Amino acid sequence: MTAQPASQTRSLAQGAVRAARRRICASGLLLLLACCGLLQAQTFNLATDREPVASLNGLWRFHPGDNPAWASPNFDDSAWPLLRSDEDWAKQGYQGYSGFAWYRFRVVIPPGLDHVSLLLPPIFTSYQVYADGKLMGSFSQMPPHELVRLPGPAVYALNFGQESAPTEATIAVRVWHWLGWSAYDGGGPLSGGGLVGKSSLIDAQLQLRNDSRLLRNGASYSLAILTATSGMMALLLFLVRRKETEYLWFALNQLANAILFSLFVYEDTHAVPLFSRDFANASLELIAGLSLVFFLQILLRGRRTVLFYLAIIAVLQSPVLLLSLFLHLGITVGYVNLTDAVGTLVVFAWACGLLVRRAKEGLPDARLLMAPVLIALGLRSADSVLWGAFQLGWTKTFDGSLILFNDPFPFPADNLVEVLFLIAMLAILSNRFIRSRSQEERFASEVMAARSVQQYLIPVHLPNTPGLAIESEYRPAREVGGDFFQVLPQAADGSVMIVVGDVAGHGLEAGMLATLIVGAIRTAASFTTDTARILALLNERMQGRGLATCLALRVEKDGNATLANAGHLPPYRNGNELSIEGALPLGAVPGIDFPVLHFKLVEGDSLMLMTDGVAEAQNAEGHLFGFERIAELLQKGTAGAALANAAQAFGQQDDITVLTIARMAAAVSA
Repeated sequence: MTAQPASQTRSLAQGAVRAARRRICASGLLLLLACCGLLQAQTFNLATDREPVASLNGLWRFHPGDNPAWASPNFDDSAWPLLRSDEDWAKQGYQGYSGFAWYRFRVVIPPGLDHVSLLLPPIFTSYQVYADGKLMGSFSQMPPHELVRLPGPAVYALNFGQESAPTEATIAVRVWHWLGWSAYDGGGPLSGGGLVGKSSLIDAQLQLRNDSRLLRNGASYSLAILTATSGMMALLLFLVRRKETEYLWFALNQLANAILFSLFVYEDTHAVPLFSRDFANASLELIAGLSLVFFLQILLRGRRTVLFYLAIIAVLQSPVLLLSLFLHLGITVGYVNLTDAVGTLVVFAWACGLLVRRAKEGLPDARLLMAPVLIALGLRSADSVLWGAFQLGWTKTFDGSLILFNDPFPFPADNLVEVLFLIAMLAILSNRFIRSRSQEERFASEVMAARSVQQYLIPVHLPNTPGLAIESEYRPAREVGGDFFQVLPQAADGSVMIVVGDVAGHGLEAGMLATLIVGAIRTAASFTTDTARILALLNERMQGRGLATCLALRVEKDGNATLANAGHLPPYRNGNELSIEGALPLGAVPGIDFPVLHFKLVEGDSLMLMTDGVAEAQNAEGHLFGFERIAELLQKGTAGAALANAAQAFGQQDDITVLTIARMAAAVSA
């Protein structure tokens, strides 16, 4: 007998182990199958395992008129006609009928179901629900104190008191239909979907339908958020730039539309009183319409033509007609809506003409707005016309807005146009704001440059004038003033040329014109010391450029002074006004002669020159500082700085300049 190798021995052992494992697994599988044979499959019983809810779609007994006996379960309604419960009665042979009518049907309630409720679909207009002759609830109010509400689904519990629920109950629905709706909408159920069953399940169904309706209004809800956001943004822009009222009108338009969209969502899930709803909608549409007209007119710089005022009247007529409807003045809803459609067409015509005209003139805002505005107003006009025609019975159907898509919620075409209009408007307003800020920054830099030039008009450091003590006070009303003065010593003869003036107007333009005058003064004083000649040269330069009052004063070494006046305030010597002939300002008439006054300043004399900003200072009550107050202060010896301070504190309206010239003893000794 030969010995087997070790590897062969290991292979035989492993094979034996695998065979033993197979026998154990087979035994376990047989045991499992034997146990499964003892179990039974679950049984699904359609008779016992279904939810206790039944549809109310089908045929209901119907009868026009009103009789309290029709609520009784014992009343024989077999002679009543049968109408479908998913359509109004106008579609089933009762076109135009308004007033009272009754529906009756029966429900079978299984034993043990103690809490039973009805889910009724939207029913026009008001109704009461009876179960076996007992009033279970109502929707809105019936005549004689009727209250018209927009209909919606509602749940009514079938409460039979302490008695056990019957196996069968007679349901009677007493309906009242408003005359205002009967011309184009019939009374009774507007659609199917009525249910009866266990109260908890019925409540869950109502919540599910309300959630579905909210989802259905997702487009309106989204637009409400978008328009509210854009309205608040526009309002903030207006608060920053109050002079640009187009931001305010756009904000009013967007906020009114945001509330309209919100009310539309709210009224689809809540029973809203019709007249309150229409009044709120009319008021908001009035605000939205007027603000849109004024916004476009200001934004596009349109003229207020006859068509513009017709557009305003067209917007205003809608709430007036609605008020007449509420007051029962014989105007129907159809004519109100048709008249509103005509008004919308008028606004459309005005906006179309304005946009096309301004676009042809090259206005970028008009080109950007043309498509969304015209499409939006065009769709609104077509919708109003078709809706009014449907309400008047001129057309048989009205399908409403075109739905672009239904997932995740229905999105009408007019809502897309609203979004495009909103995007265009936000782009325009943003660009306008950026342009305005750029212009302001550019203007601020120009003002800073002008203020640097101002030092040549109003010298900060006066030159040395032997024999004369000259002091100046200058208080501009704005960043850049229109007052100017120059003190020019004449080296040739030791005299001093002093020129004071005031350009008509304020701000940068006046400051630039004053700069021109100062340059002309320096040029003229370089070759002449004749004050009248200097004013004549300035008058020639000012022709066609504006107006300015001016005094040219030459004081010689011995105190002799020559004063030429071009419509300026006369100076005060020692507190007394000098008498000098009046004259026209510079730039008024070419080639005129200006009056000249000769006088002498002796040692200790002072001469005060000022611009009209001192006398024309005005307080909150509208009183002027005036010449009498100036004379009174100067008689008391008030200095130039004190006079300027007093006028400024009184109420500065214009630039204030005060120049004081005093003759010193040194000039006499020389």
